[in-house]
Amino acid sequence: MTRFAALWAGCACLLLAVVPAVSAPATVQSRQAGEVLVTAAPRDVEACLAYATWLASAGELQEAASVLEAGCHRVDVPGPALLALAGVYHRLGKLTRAEAAAREALLLLPQSAEARVCMGDIYRDLEWPQSAIESYEAALALAPGLTVARVNLVTTLSASGRGPEARARCLAFIDATPADPGLWLALGQVYEDQDKPREAFTTYGQVLSLDATSAEAWARQGRLYCRSGQYASAADACRRALELDADNLLAHAWLGTASSWLGDQEQARRHAAIAEAGGLDMSGVWKKLSQ
Repeated sequence: MTRFAALWAGCACLLLAVVPAVSAPATVQSRQAGEVLVTAAPRDVEACLAYATWLASAGELQEAASVLEAGCHRVDVPGPALLALAGVYHRLGKLTRAEAAAREALLLLPQSAEARVCMGDIYRDLEWPQSAIESYEAALALAPGLTVARVNLVTTLSASGRGPEARARCLAFIDATPADPGLWLALGQVYEDQDKPREAFTTYGQVLSLDATSAEAWARQGRLYCRSGQYASAADACRRALELDADNLLAHAWLGTASSWLGDQEQARRHAAIAEAGGLDMSGVWKKLSQ
């Protein structure tokens, strides 16, 4: 798989992860309920967000975008709708549109750290790392303890070749909040980027000591086992990850890889296909299976 895909696998952007908290109505459990809600309250941003959230959770991202596009022109408070729209565009891979929507949202929500994170994530995926870093720094200036901003800052610094700075910043964050497993995950990625697998493995163990249900930590340990030729241990770790999160692409990718080396062609094909459908490069597995 590509380095970029491996780095960001499992870090998918959720629709409202960067939207200020709203008490969304609990009545949206179907498309019909959502249509009724927005028709009854066309100017209510919470109604618009609730329907769009349900659509996104059902995998209907383009419909969610359409609801939010209409809502941005209709609701009394469009900032949260614009920010949610940026998130949906991001998930759809429409990064130029995502950036435009996020910029509009920032004009209306200048004190929103979540909006700065959203913009940083878009810049990151546009491969504009310095702009992403600046956005995460701006988010932390507004909300110094915001974990997602800390983590994304560290991983972007590391991915852009600034490993020592990434490690120093991450350790400073950990000193402030040592029980945050997200920061330990980020530190493990920094060690991987610096080709320090032993330190990375130990760090992921620290994540699991804080949160034994971290599918991402299990999947990353599986990746490290696989890279060191310990394929049975890799398969076990990835299966554990998938027990906790059946959609973890990293676990599917490395379970497919481990299975190909263990001679289990059926499992190798199954998990590699799932990972490839999620955007990961599984050419190594297909090459192994063809030998």
